[in-house]
Amino acid sequence: MDKLTFAKIEKSISPERLAAYKTDGASNETALARYIYNIELSKSLYPIINIFEVTLRNSIDNALKKFFDVQDWSDIIPLTETERRMIYEAKIKIVQRNQLYSHNQLVSELTLGFWVALMGKKYNSQKFRSFMIKNMFHDCPSGQKNSTVLQKNLAEIRFLRNRIAHHKRISHWTDLEQKHNLILDFIRWMSQDMHKIAIHNDTFETVYKNGIAPFKLFIEKDF
Repeated sequence: MDKLTFAKIEKSISPERLAAYKTDGASNETALARYIYNIELSKSLYPIINIFEVTLRNSIDNALKKFFDVQDWSDIIPLTETERRMIYEAKIKIVQRNQLYSHNQLVSELTLGFWVALMGKKYNSQKFRSFMIKNMFHDCPSGQKNSTVLQKNLAEIRFLRNRIAHHKRISHWTDLEQKHNLILDFIRWMSQDMHKIAIHNDTFETVYKNGIAPFKLFIEKDF
């Protein structure tokens, strides 16, 4: 690849973003191959992250409905100011779209950050939290079915998800395969059926094992 072509591509991506792929002194071609590889890795993780998010929020919602014995627990659940504000802002967004409020819309509107926060340390003493853990993670091994481990693992998944959502580099993580497996484990602990769907849509292993070689070949051939 000539310098002019790379300069134009670098301008489109941004020098700052592409620099993350050259920290070890990699060539322009290798940096660009790594960038494309990162896109493919992120794309391969999206389906299972999507299934994880949907399954998590609905599992929490169903557990809270059962615990409080109501169809809409949003006004009665004891929350800190932060999560209370997140519910308020989600309800405002629904109204601003000229939609009639419904609890199902609220569940869809609330972010992954909200749902992970409910599993956080600040709710350790709340009875609804222990009820959630007991009723959500049916197939979770006893050694991992405690608030400390669950909090840590959920925070890691959320961090990965946010990096993907903001198009940041994940391809250099040495434990990416373990994180992929952790997401699948969480889905399986909550729902065996959703785990089957996740497995069916999962292409991560193939992309991960092939590495950057296919993208280096693409660059050599097309540029």
